[in-house]
Amino acid sequence: MRLQQLLVGVGCKIYGNDDVEVTSLCCDTSKVSRGCLFFCLNGKNYDGHEMIVKALGDGAVGVVCERKLDTEALQIVVPSSRSAMAICSKNFNDCVADKMKIVSVVGTNGKTSTSYILNAILCRHGIDCGVIGTNGVFFGGKKYSSSLTTPDPIELHNWLKLMYLAKVRSVIVEVSAHAIALSKMSGICAEAAIFTNFSQDHLDYFGTMQKYAEVKKSYFCRDYVRNAVVNVDDELGKQIAADCPCVTYSAKGDADVFAENVKVTEDGIIFVLNAFGQKAVIKSRLGGLFNVYNILAAAACAVAMGIPMEIVAAAVSELDKIDGRNEKYVLPNGAKIIVDYAHTPDGIDNVLSYLRDNCNGKLIVVFGCGGNRDKFKRPLMAKAVSKYADFAVITNDNPRYEDPKTIAEDILYGMSCPCKVVLNRKQATEYAASVAESNDVVAVLGKGAERYQEVRNKKLPYSDSDTVLELINR
Repeated sequence: MRLQQLLVGVGCKIYGNDDVEVTSLCCDTSKVSRGCLFFCLNGKNYDGHEMIVKALGDGAVGVVCERKLDTEALQIVVPSSRSAMAICSKNFNDCVADKMKIVSVVGTNGKTSTSYILNAILCRHGIDCGVIGTNGVFFGGKKYSSSLTTPDPIELHNWLKLMYLAKVRSVIVEVSAHAIALSKMSGICAEAAIFTNFSQDHLDYFGTMQKYAEVKKSYFCRDYVRNAVVNVDDELGKQIAADCPCVTYSAKGDADVFAENVKVTEDGIIFVLNAFGQKAVIKSRLGGLFNVYNILAAAACAVAMGIPMEIVAAAVSELDKIDGRNEKYVLPNGAKIIVDYAHTPDGIDNVLSYLRDNCNGKLIVVFGCGGNRDKFKRPLMAKAVSKYADFAVITNDNPRYEDPKTIAEDILYGMSCPCKVVLNRKQATEYAASVAESNDVVAVLGKGAERYQEVRNKKLPYSDSDTVLELINR
């Protein structure tokens, strides 16, 4: 693609010869190829502007930067390299994002479940749909791995292009707070955006809850969203709804879409869905009040998109599980094991309150906290576990560069129920299962459908679900 085509919509100053052909885009010097355009990104611990000699030496035709650099090579100076990278990525992929109906899902918890449910509804209605999120990329009946909830723009727009070529015209994208802060969604205006909820997470990056909230709230504007679907039982949701036109949903009433006569049992949930005065009975095998909210979010969006209520009800009833979200297994002795992604204080509270209400024996919880992430939530997660658990096994999550023993000590500070530290996650799960009796429930929290543990910059193969299946097969 010619450089001038690539820069459409990018405010910039160009220095050097701009009559060049760009063959690829790159922001990582290890991936530079001849003919690529290199984007100089800044992070907390690095400055991409210091990498231009290597990038140009390895074949980059020019660099996109935020200040004029001491080089005779082609340089495009922009206010934000990240925003420019997002817009250039869209242009490089023929602007297919403008030709697709994109639904964004934003919130601390529930993004993946809401995406799964909405995808099921759209597919039941005959719409070929793609999904991009925490559990990977899905389209055309196949699943592909992805390292981030919201891929970086070069990868994101490449996926959108592949979907478009596969005749997919509707895509559900989980949009993380990091993605908003890092301008990954620049140049994309979603047909609809769902706000699920807001609670503590990522303070290692955002610093304060106020800043974290402001970032999520900033997404709900005309630059990014045409139509909003907002949970008004959430305090931040109320603020978003007050500031922009939207469809509202609630599990308590007084919204455009709400739940009536909610019944949560061990086998699932039943409630009456009231959407703009139309009613349908919703029966789902997904458990917990939190899934009532996830269903409401997806249903509100679907109905606002013109999908009939009967299609919504049928799709929800057919969905029996969501990978890594309240996933249920039964040991030979009758004890149940639940695998769930809950990794925030609020997420743990949601899952364990549901399991506690439906547990006739002991509730045993296996959990840990991520390394090099929000340390302030560790004792809060411990308190949430202690509130419901009869016994807990503290273990590794993704320790990254932190000492697992230090992470465990931070967790122990907030524990008030009996507990044991077993840092090897597989051994921790096996131990919890070995002490569980027929009426007990073991909740293995934190990793969900992840198939790795991140240790010292290496992703080592590991799966909670595979570990549980091994136990059952023994």
